[in-house]
Amino acid sequence: MRGYNKQDISAINYTMISLLSSKVNILIVGGGEAAFIKCITFSKEGCNVTVVSKEFNKKFYDMQDIYNVKLIKDEYKESYVDINHIVIIATNNNIVNEFIKNYCDEKCKLYLNCEDFTQGLVVKPVQRDTSNMKFALHTKGGSPKTSLFMSKIIEDKIYEYSNFIDYTCSIRNIVKMRPQKKEIMDFVCSEDFFFFYTKDVQNIILEMFYGTLSVSTPGVMSAGKDLRRARF
Repeated sequence: MRGYNKQDISAINYTMISLLSSKVNILIVGGGEAAFIKCITFSKEGCNVTVVSKEFNKKFYDMQDIYNVKLIKDEYKESYVDINHIVIIATNNNIVNEFIKNYCDEKCKLYLNCEDFTQGLVVKPVQRDTSNMKFALHTKGGSPKTSLFMSKIIEDKIYEYSNFIDYTCSIRNIVKMRPQKKEIMDFVCSEDFFFFYTKDVQNIILEMFYGTLSVSTPGVMSAGKDLRRARF
């Protein structure tokens, strides 16, 4: 595996995974601005965050009472890595950073290098939430501002389909034990069926093909726009 994180930016490929936040332990080594930003990001997502540093940016003291954040005034020790899933390398000491990186490789730990993201195994994507969707994205060229810009465009588009997403999820929960589940979900998650949804005849169409499913309709779409969308 070693060496795969030493590619040119243009050659980097990302593999997206979703972690169950409340079960994930994050270690941040360093107490500066970069460490603080990562602490805010991961703690807001519900991860259990431990920050180890001999000195802390004063901003950290506002986080002392947050339930899933632990601040430890100490120097880096390998034992801290052992009990965490992901390590954020955020010190201003290149020698220490290299020691942490090498130990993480030895122990097969995921790690993010704040100094140079290409020298890590993890990159934190831009994340956005709606009421029923969560998504993350990167640019392949390494431009966070572009990712932020595009995330707003994608988020707005998802809001247009918000009620349809709820509707399809409710169907999935109803049919998940049926042998026709895949066929039904392929039928429902399509542009053709979305058209029927915008005309408020989706339940009639479903009944024609698969019988009564007792599906409630969260909202009706018109011309591809969610009429119940309260977002201005």
